[in-house]
Amino acid sequence: MDFLAQAKAYDAPLRAFFEDLHRHPEPSHHEVRTNARVREALAREGIELLCPAENITIAVIRGARPGRTVGLRFDTDCLQMQELTDLPYRSETDGLMHGCGHDAHTAVGVFVSRLLADNRDSLCGTYKVIFQPAEEGERGADEVIATGLVDDCDAFFGLHVWSLYETGSLHATPGGVCAEPDMFKVTIHGKGGHGATPELCVDAIAAGAAVVQSLQHIPARFISPMQSVVVTIGSFHAGTRCNIIAQDAVLEGTLRAFDDDVHHTLVEAFRRIITQVSEAHGCTADIEINEIAGVTYNDAGLCRIANEAAAQLVPPEKIQPQEPSMLGDDFAQYRAIAPCCYVQVGMWNEAKRCCHAHHNGLFKVDEDVLPLACAWMAMCASRAAEA
Repeated sequence: MDFLAQAKAYDAPLRAFFEDLHRHPEPSHHEVRTNARVREALAREGIELLCPAENITIAVIRGARPGRTVGLRFDTDCLQMQELTDLPYRSETDGLMHGCGHDAHTAVGVFVSRLLADNRDSLCGTYKVIFQPAEEGERGADEVIATGLVDDCDAFFGLHVWSLYETGSLHATPGGVCAEPDMFKVTIHGKGGHGATPELCVDAIAAGAAVVQSLQHIPARFISPMQSVVVTIGSFHAGTRCNIIAQDAVLEGTLRAFDDDVHHTLVEAFRRIITQVSEAHGCTADIEINEIAGVTYNDAGLCRIANEAAAQLVPPEKIQPQEPSMLGDDFAQYRAIAPCCYVQVGMWNEAKRCCHAHHNGLFKVDEDVLPLACAWMAMCASRAAEA
């Protein structure tokens, strides 16, 4: 089976499908149109579909011979951000953009399903192509797992296009590749009043500023320098007017670690510092921590399959290691069911202005890598089903 040649034959409809998704981004938990388009495209090919929710679709392709069941995860949600590109297919919805490549993933998932279906008479095993909602810190993987429809999978592959790697490069490395991401919200409560009478008030802004500064001591002084952690405060909202002392301050951000024990220490120090610093300023604090997912960990056997498949698709210099990242992905959750392999397809291409980071308003996918991504996923799945 020459999956790459077959994928290249789909190039025009693959691009058209991707560009349509890019025009119509949908945020986490609202990926209804996206799933409707997926279902329409796959139903037209006679592919079996499981639809446990409006925004969850699982395509099922059964090979002609017995074998293992392989899950392929493709995320579908966009970001709440403004697109700044001048693409002819730029987002048509203000404030929403596919700024991370999930539109590319969804398009790849549709055409991987078609590749597997086209070759089902030559394949063994069963393939479940998962169109997952809410990857952007919103527990979409948990929603899919809760359906029970992927409990029978013996292995999972997940794919991400990656703007930091040269276009057309393929990356699959055993071990931890993405950190354990937590999202937090801290509300500091003081006592508001007139800016001219601070002695009658308890300033939540002053307490919040002290908390922000003190939290930076966690990676600097409470965690070994040999360990990787992140403490980021992404937003600080307080106050309404120049002459009013703010009663409340709200801090939001993320905590990340690459080890369970380190993560425990990180969270413990985080709670202690916020509580004690707030109290020192006469305030109280409510702390909400949303633990999104564990470490994304690649199984060695599945990575071997991925790299053997890559060797059939690209020259040796295009097969490169993955650099571990403090980014997180809830693909990690599928490891509770079966071994996982999270691979990346490079798409850095300055000539085409595909050279901006993920979550940037100028982010752009190099569409030339889409057939390669389809072929790689189909090949990985077919080999894993035989293992």
